[in-house]
Amino acid sequence: MLLPVRYNATNKLFFALAAFNTSGQPINLGTEDVRIYLDDGAPVRLQDFNYLRQEARHSAERAMAAAWVSAGIEGYLAYRAAGDHPRRTEIAFRRASGEFYLSSALIERGLRQAMAERGRTVLQTTTVDPGAATGGFIFADQLSIPEGTVRAILVEVNFGGAPHQFTITLAPSGTSVEVPTNIPAVASQRMQAMQRTPETWHWTDGPPPTPYDGLEIIE
Repeated sequence: MLLPVRYNATNKLFFALAAFNTSGQPINLGTEDVRIYLDDGAPVRLQDFNYLRQEARHSAERAMAAAWVSAGIEGYLAYRAAGDHPRRTEIAFRRASGEFYLSSALIERGLRQAMAERGRTVLQTTTVDPGAATGGFIFADQLSIPEGTVRAILVEVNFGGAPHQFTITLAPSGTSVEVPTNIPAVASQRMQAMQRTPETWHWTDGPPPTPYDGLEIIE
């Protein structure tokens, strides 16, 4: 099952994916089993957990460098403001070190939270036992689609050696496009869905949504 979550031309494309093992054998599922293609056949790069974790670290490193610069400026301003005070160097140092300590603490906390959030939500390689299920978010590179146009992508999931295909039509929020209807819930058949910016998607006349891990997922 696939749930379109968000298409946003200024951020990542991502959607939720869930799989139920109705066979009698354990089956592995991870981002390595998912492929995304544009309507012209060009592949879209997926961003797995390791990629997203490294991205979060790089973002924290850039923020830390900016915190160093900001702390230096604060220290310099404190030094200037101290005038002829005999301890103005110490005043400037304390101001700069205090500023950097607060900034670095916030950055490190944000990094830990980002890591934990990615670990909870991103689909990671999992062995699904018979009768069990798994699910998570799939992230992909940003796609820029001009206003007034639409573009379809094909999501192919290899689960238990069988390909399952889903087509998603991406449309900016101001673009008028027909919403797919009467979509059969048949295994291994290509499914269709609609995804709009920034966080709304539409599905009519299809099977009712089912709650799974706090998410509504189209069956």
